[in-house]
Amino acid sequence: MQSAVAKENRMARGVAWTIVGVHFILLLISLPDYRVSIDSGYHISLARWYAAHGSAWWDHINFGPGGRPNLQGPALHIAIAIFGRILGGSADAFILANAMLGIAQWTAAILTVIYFARRLGGDLAAMFAVALLAGSAFAAGSFYVGIPSGWLFIAIPWAIYFFLEDRLMLATLIASASCYVHLGGFVTVPVGIAIAAAMERRWRALAVVAAGTAMLTSPYWIHFLANLSWYRGRHGHEALRLDPLIDLLALAGLLWLLRRPRDHKFLLAWAAAPVVWLIQDPNRFALQSMLAGSVIAGLFLAELTNHLNAKSARFAFASALVFITTVFPLGIPSLIAEAAWDRGLQFPRAEDWEEARGLAQVVSENHLNGRLLSVYETSFGPAIAVFTPVVLYRGHWVEVQPRHDPADDLSAAIPVYVVPVAPNDPVLLAMRGAQLVRIYGGTSNCAVIDLTKPADPRAIAPLVRTIMADNSQWLADHSINNKMPPASAIVKLFSPNALEARQGTMDVQRFHAGRMEIACLIYSYAIEAQQPDEAHRLRNEARGFGSIAGFISDGDPIGYLGDGQFEQWRRDMSAFAAAIRSAGDVPFASPVVQSITEKLFAEFFGNAA
Repeated sequence: MQSAVAKENRMARGVAWTIVGVHFILLLISLPDYRVSIDSGYHISLARWYAAHGSAWWDHINFGPGGRPNLQGPALHIAIAIFGRILGGSADAFILANAMLGIAQWTAAILTVIYFARRLGGDLAAMFAVALLAGSAFAAGSFYVGIPSGWLFIAIPWAIYFFLEDRLMLATLIASASCYVHLGGFVTVPVGIAIAAAMERRWRALAVVAAGTAMLTSPYWIHFLANLSWYRGRHGHEALRLDPLIDLLALAGLLWLLRRPRDHKFLLAWAAAPVVWLIQDPNRFALQSMLAGSVIAGLFLAELTNHLNAKSARFAFASALVFITTVFPLGIPSLIAEAAWDRGLQFPRAEDWEEARGLAQVVSENHLNGRLLSVYETSFGPAIAVFTPVVLYRGHWVEVQPRHDPADDLSAAIPVYVVPVAPNDPVLLAMRGAQLVRIYGGTSNCAVIDLTKPADPRAIAPLVRTIMADNSQWLADHSINNKMPPASAIVKLFSPNALEARQGTMDVQRFHAGRMEIACLIYSYAIEAQQPDEAHRLRNEARGFGSIAGFISDGDPIGYLGDGQFEQWRRDMSAFAAAIRSAGDVPFASPVVQSITEKLFAEFFGNAA
């Protein structure tokens, strides 16, 4: 790899490090209540398992009662386990360890951008690259939340760089580490090295790195292949989040590079390596491939700046670009998002640790740890496992699951349920009054319950039909899409009162969907002995309504549904309400009700791969 002669520019270097310093301080301030992703509960709960048991070849937390093989890359979990133990070993210590590693990941991403942008284009390119990556809320956030794929994307350029520099041992070690960080490492970093090898026709060096990587990662890939039948490759629900400015400039820079591809082999191999993620996880690709995108865009902008003849024009152009990328990058600026979080305006909150702590306390105090725990939203279940040992029904990371889940064969009375309604919800209290449920406690958003006895299907059918029809019609008439406000209105959320009012609005619609989950569960248990297959279908529908409750109220799925898709779902809910009102004494058996139910779930969760 041929490095460009560094173009010294002290002012640009000072601006770059100032940008890094400001963002680093804002992230450091947020450590006591750090922004995380919906995956964090899963990673931290597995890290606690590593800390307690030393290894985790089998995942005993998710997909109970039997568990599943743990095919997740262990590197981050082990790192959290080590730092969590050093920090004291409590749940909060592991959460803090995860936050510290998140800041470390963001720092590594920023330093990677600085190193390669400066090496290839000088201080001005590095300044632009840092301003773009650090200033774009979604791209920067995808690294500082500390998920495993972030380390994988950071490893890509270093492995390719060391390969092209003929430092094959380092390339092999980094490629191997990337595989242990994330399963996707096997089809990302090695692909980048292979592309670089093809460009340089260095087949012998490729064989050496491939053989070394295969040997070093053999415990992992042998374990994976031995349990291949468990792997589904199914991806969970996720909103596509874009930072338009960095995306557009990265694309422009890429087209600029392609004019002379032989001069930019390293950058093109880096940019091409993660393309396979477009198939499995387009959102992750769009966000974390901007590590390469920011460098490419930085080089492109530096080239444009250097084409300006007047020094004053170059200064004005560069200053305007840095200002725009910091204050208005055609999307949400990181600076505002990070500063608002530090002020106590935690929106959107992907993982509510206090909610999870409260629910875990209810589970622990009522000695429910030995019971299968069914949580309304599967991704939230592991957050409860961070605070108390639980075994989850259909847990997180749905790529790995049994072909037939043994939990499906259990009675509806076996699990303990976390449902998305408050413990004092009138529907829940009515069911308790009929001695159909037991309420153990909960929080303002969720209740921990179980089913105490099956109802008489004929006696309970009219009540269930009314609950389903009334609440679905309310959602059809009144629910609003759970999305970010437009840029012109987002400033209205920068106050505790505004956030509280918004959450109150979302909670109301959450509870309506939650009541539908409870009604489905009650009726499912009522018909279980006589119609087990129909009961199983209704339990799945109950989980569907519970998941809908989360999607229309929780923090992580903000922006998942487009307005058109959401309006179609509202129309489906209205049709469902009409159908179930006229369904007769056996409401869920109606073919019309079944058809409309399938349609509304399919159209609501249509973004799921």
